[in-house]
This record gives sequence, C-alpha cells and structure tokens, in this order.
Amino acid sequence: MRKVILSAIIALFAFASSNAQVIISQNFDAPTTIPALPSTWSQSSTGTPGWKSSVIGSISAWATQFGATSPTHSSQFGVVDDWNDSVTNNLHDTLMSPTFSLVGTVSSWLNFDYYFWGATRTSTGNSEEARVIGSTDGGVTWTSLGTLNGTGNVWKTAHVDLSSLGTGASVKIGFVYSDGTDHLMGLAVDDIEVVNLTTSSAKVTQLGYNNVTNGISANGEPVAFMLENSGMTITSFDAQFSINGGTPITQSFTGVTVAAYSQQAFSFTSPIAGAVAGTNTIKVVITNVNTVANTDVDSAKSSTFTLASATTQRQGLIEEFSSSTCPPCRALNMNYDPLALSLNFNESGTDINIIKYQMNWPSPGNDRSYNSDGATRQSYYGVTGIPDHFVNGAKSTVSTSPFSAANMTTEANNSKALKSFIDMSVTYTVDTNTHKLGVVLDVTPHFTKTGNYHVYIALLDKYYENTTNTTGQLKYYHAMRKMLPSASGHAVTSWTDGVTKTFNDTDVSYTNGIWENGVSEYPAQGSSKFWNNPMTGSEVVAFVEEDATKSIMQSIVSIPGGFVNVSTLAKVDNISIYPNPTSGKSTLSFNLIQDGNVRVTVMDYTGKLVSEVTNKTMNAGAQNVTINSDNIAPGNYIVVISTKDGNKAERLTVK
Repeated sequence: MRKVILSAIIALFAFASSNAQVIISQNFDAPTTIPALPSTWSQSSTGTPGWKSSVIGSISAWATQFGATSPTHSSQFGVVDDWNDSVTNNLHDTLMSPTFSLVGTVSSWLNFDYYFWGATRTSTGNSEEARVIGSTDGGVTWTSLGTLNGTGNVWKTAHVDLSSLGTGASVKIGFVYSDGTDHLMGLAVDDIEVVNLTTSSAKVTQLGYNNVTNGISANGEPVAFMLENSGMTITSFDAQFSINGGTPITQSFTGVTVAAYSQQAFSFTSPIAGAVAGTNTIKVVITNVNTVANTDVDSAKSSTFTLASATTQRQGLIEEFSSSTCPPCRALNMNYDPLALSLNFNESGTDINIIKYQMNWPSPGNDRSYNSDGATRQSYYGVTGIPDHFVNGAKSTVSTSPFSAANMTTEANNSKALKSFIDMSVTYTVDTNTHKLGVVLDVTPHFTKTGNYHVYIALLDKYYENTTNTTGQLKYYHAMRKMLPSASGHAVTSWTDGVTKTFNDTDVSYTNGIWENGVSEYPAQGSSKFWNNPMTGSEVVAFVEEDATKSIMQSIVSIPGGFVNVSTLAKVDNISIYPNPTSGKSTLSFNLIQDGNVRVTVMDYTGKLVSEVTNKTMNAGAQNVTINSDNIAPGNYIVVISTKDGNKAERLTVK
C-alpha cells in the first residue's frame, strides 16, 4: 500500500466549554492542496504525504486486497502507513502533532476517532500494530501511551489519559503504525482533540428495566442505567427516575469511583411503580455530579416500555455453532460439554437450554449432522466463523479460547437471571410404530404487543458418537436434527396478555439410524435423520424470538423418553378431556375398540407417576373416566391410556 499521511493545518487554541478546555483540535477538513503535508505536523519516514477524502470511501489496497472499503467518516481523515508509492519502507511510520502546552492543566486527555483493521496475513505471519506515543521534550524522546485495538471495518473512539506526560510546555503526541515487511491496511485517524477536563459531568447512555431489549417490564422490577463520565473523576452523584412524568424517585450514590470517559452501571434501590397497562415512559436523569449541578447535555435518557401483568422464570438459551471437522470446535466442546452436563443443560428445573448446530466447514466439510435447518440459523445470525455461540440471541462476549469454566458458568447462569414475561408448555410424543412424532406447544404472553416474532421448535439428538469425525472428537451432545415446521419457524405479529397461542406440529415423519434394530447406519449430510431412536435419545427445545433484536424471550425443553410410547396399536381412539384446563374434576372420554384391561394414569413431563386413575377390565365401546385433580399441583400433565397393545396420550392442564 502506498505511503499516505493525511493531515490539515492544526488549529492551536483553547476555549472554555461546559466541562473541558480544548488545547488542540484537528478534524482534517481544512482545505489544503493535496498531497501537501501541512506545516506544524510532521512524519517520521520518507513516504509520500497526501490527502484522502472519506466521501470517496476507498483507500487503495484496502479494497483490492481485503475486500474492505473504509466507511465514511466526516469529510476527510488522516491515514498513517509504512508503505511508499513504489517501495517498502519497512519502518514504523509516525504522524506527529506540533508542540503544545499542558501547563496549568488538571486532567488532560487525548480523544480521537480511529479506523484500524488489525489485520494479520496468514501466509507471512505479519500483523498490523498501532500505538499512541507522547513526548515531553518537543519530540526528542518518546514514551508509549497505549496500543490501539483492531476495530475491523468500523470507526471507534479512543480516550487516552495524558497524565503521565505531566504539565510541561513542550508536549507532543504521535500515531505510530507498522506491519513489519508486509503490505497491509494502515491506520486512519480523525477528530483529534487534546482537552483539559475542568468540571464534573456525566451522561446517561443506557437504561435497564428487566427486559429493555424487548421493551417490556413490570411494576416491582428494578431500574438500572449506564453512567458515562464526561468530566473529571466522579466520586458521588445524584440521580432520579420517573414513570410517565410522575413524581421523580431520587437517590444519592456515594463512595463511587468513575474515571473520566469510563462507563459504569448503577441501579436504583426503589423499583418501578405506578406503570399502567399499555405503553409507559421511563426517564432517568443525573442531576448532580460531585455535589455540583450536572451540565452535560446528555444528562437524561428516556425510553418506553409495555407493562407486563406478570413475570415468570426465564429459561436461558445457548445456541452453539460447531463442526466435527473443526479443531477449535473440538477444543471448545471437549471442555464445554462436560460443563454443560454438570450444569444439567436441557434438564427440567435447571432453566438453561442449549442447541448445537453442526456446520459443514472447514475442509473436508463432511459433518454428517449438517443440514439446511442449521444453515438457516447460521444465516439468521450471520455466523462466518466457528466455534461461535449466542446467548438468548446475542453473540457471546465470553472468549472460548482459552476456555474458562468459571466465565462460561457465569454466562450460562446470567442467561436465566432476568425474568421473562412468557409462559410455555410443550408436549412431545413419539410413535415408534409408524415413525411419527408430534409437538404441541402452548405460548402464553403476559403482555400485549405487536411486532415481528417467530416461534421455533428444534428436535435434538441428546447424544451420539460419530466415528467419521476428523478431529478426534467422538462424542456429540444436543445436536439439532430437525426444526418444526421448518427452520423459518411460526411467524407471530401480535401477542395479547393472557391469550395462549397453540402451535401444533404433529404427524411428523422421522427416520433414525444406528441403534434401531441393530442396523449400523449413519445419517447422511443434509438429512434430518436422528442418530438415535427418538423415543429414548431425543429432546425438543422450543423458543420465542423477536426478529428486530434477535432476542430470545423464553425457551423450554421437553423429552419423550420414558413417560409415553404412543402406539397406533393401542386399540383406543376418539380421546377427549373436558373441561381442560381444569381446577377440579374432568371427564376423560375415549372409544375402546376391543375388550381388555385398561390403565389410566396421570404423569408429569419427566415421566413421574402423579396419579393412577383406574386400572381394570373394560368392555369395548365408549368409555368415560373421571379424573380428580384436586390434589394435583397446577401445571401441565400427560394422561396415558394403556392397553396390552400400547399407549395413547392426551394432555391435561391443571389450573
């Protein structure tokens, strides 16, 4: 890449603002003949200086070598690189400011926007490096003030504390870039300021009220906010919140330490109160900082939320993208799978569920569990590299390499920490005679809201062994095999408080492989065949996701194994239960096709017997059996009708 150093005439001035004195400022927008390097600025090597307009938005080799076009930022910006027009300089290159004075400053900071890919070329091993340096003797000697992290293809803002440079009169700052002997991307900088913070001030940057992502909350839920310090170090402040413009709730926060330009989350001790059905407005204001009035223009933030009538325990959902041909995936799963087992993922009562989508890369790309349903979820989240995982629909911020059991455990537990406003119940049945399965899912919201949502139902293999893997990972857990009715899910455009939506995906054909009838047959890539008999080796995870935010609002898990083996040979049909739901007695009606002994039981979703209703010989024909639920706890159950030929089942809800 050719050497480009972009700059403009620096304006040296200082003026008082609400919270800072600006010592130097540069936005690269002053008209100057391209490619002239303005006086007062200098560069450390012999490359050709020049200008670049971000309106054009492309910086030579960035577009041709990396498929990267620099995003627009203001009108012009500066670029530091170590590549001449025609030769490799192989030097660090530095863009240096003119000398300025920090005499009389109290808290001096360097603020700037930057665009730095942080690229590494695999073939050579060369990586980009970018640093900020400072000098207290007019540029004779320099010290490092910090290393810049890669931003990818976006601009970011950096804040550098200049306190280590003291309060001298001959200070300079510089921007250093190097890519070794390679020809990589360069560093772009813009909107450079050196400021002296003179007063205390703070912004409110985010609000929290349980489910801020989906815009839902309830009376009694806590109020949180993110404070960003835009002035001198904060040791105390006053904040208040109000609902629908009502009387503010004020609280003093003391004994805190929030450094300049840092952010910290705080919560009020008083919860939300007085919210009404429908849409509500919440407003948080930071009124005083360090005992003086807050002068920041962003001292307040408002948001709206829909009031929920009730809360429920959230079941967190982790979605992992992995592969049997991916060595880093093996490294993750060899650690994460035992942890997931110890934390009882996908077990009733633990409130943490997981789905693994097996991908078909890298080479040889022959993962047998990869299919189009997994590809659809990959596309939905924009996954381009594995292993990757999402928690409640958000890309995880926890590093998987190196693996930390403590961090992953904290992440999993946090996934279920916030309350949900949706109740879900599911019945999962398997007919091993006709190879049909069915899922009946009830979703009951405790709010009224319109939007774009989808309800997804994923059928998983709980465990299988794949001896055709290429990484040495033999065991696989919770792998998705089929999504009902498809990977696109069930679309929902509105929810009404207390009104249950039922999703029926029944009479679904299935096939399964290696453990059925002793046949050793692996699923083929692209198929939805189960590795196991789904009666004893599968599970279903259902979840509700909001499209606008990709936030998962609730999930649920269920297994068919052990509690009912539905059979078309049971000689029972025309089954109904009325009333259902019930809070007392219900009548189970069915037609018995031939004489024989009939046992009727009520079981919970884990396979535990709750009640034996009857066990006696019955004549063929219409039958009515009374089910007394007076001593059964509220919840969802399975009523099983058993004959010598098999079982039939019907769901029962006790209120």
